[in-house]
Amino acid sequence: MATIAVYAGHGGADSGAVSGNLREKDFNLAISNAVSSILRGWGYTVINNRTTDVNRSITQDANLANDRRANAVVEIHMNSNEGTPGTGSEAFVSIRDTSQRNGQARSLSNAILTRLAALGFRNRGVFTSINASGQDTFGILRLTNMPAVLLEVAFINNPQDMSRLNVNTAAMAIAEGIRQMYPLSGGGGNTGGSFPPFPGVTMRQGSQGESVRQIQRCINRISAREAALGRLTEDGNFGPRTRCVVMTFQCLQGLNPDGLVGPITWAALTRECG
Repeated sequence: MATIAVYAGHGGADSGAVSGNLREKDFNLAISNAVSSILRGWGYTVINNRTTDVNRSITQDANLANDRRANAVVEIHMNSNEGTPGTGSEAFVSIRDTSQRNGQARSLSNAILTRLAALGFRNRGVFTSINASGQDTFGILRLTNMPAVLLEVAFINNPQDMSRLNVNTAAMAIAEGIRQMYPLSGGGGNTGGSFPPFPGVTMRQGSQGESVRQIQRCINRISAREAALGRLTEDGNFGPRTRCVVMTFQCLQGLNPDGLVGPITWAALTRECG
């Protein structure tokens, strides 16, 4: 089973980049938590450096990933710059990646960036950054033993980037990039089978089509062992009854019972019906 370290940059007294009332540490945490929830729903073992707004130690975070022998590290950040705001997503990898790790971190970065670009973010590419000692500038890249990616999701000081950013869809893009590079044993475990990938659009009351029918079909399969769910008509129409049953499913899964099927609820359905 693959073990992935999903880390949120900054935290606690360290806000990271700030633009108006937007703080980088908040977005880092929200995206990290969402990615972690999706990966766990698919069956991955996930290591986090923080799941709340607390201080972090880069050395401790690196040691945690090394001690747990994670397959990869993805650390979430938001970008910022002086002057005219930049735009898009980029990633940093270790200078050791090519020679010692067969370019795995670069491949993982590209898998993630390609999916973020599909959401409308400019793909700025994959980079390295070297300090005066000739080592990796970023501690999480310098101190970890496995492929590691420091991901800059978007520019927090660019209103267009931030209006485009949706935490759940960005998290799904990151999670799917990870899954491409580190599939679960047996060809993906519960991520394969009859349940399709997240369609990219949150399903809600009023939605129609095959994705809704997939939700209804999955819930009917689960209801065979969870009588509290009841059964749905598999008509592809997301009506009040479907919403009510989705909310019950979310409660059973410990999720926010909002009646919406976004990336996190979809991942829970995938785990149960994939």
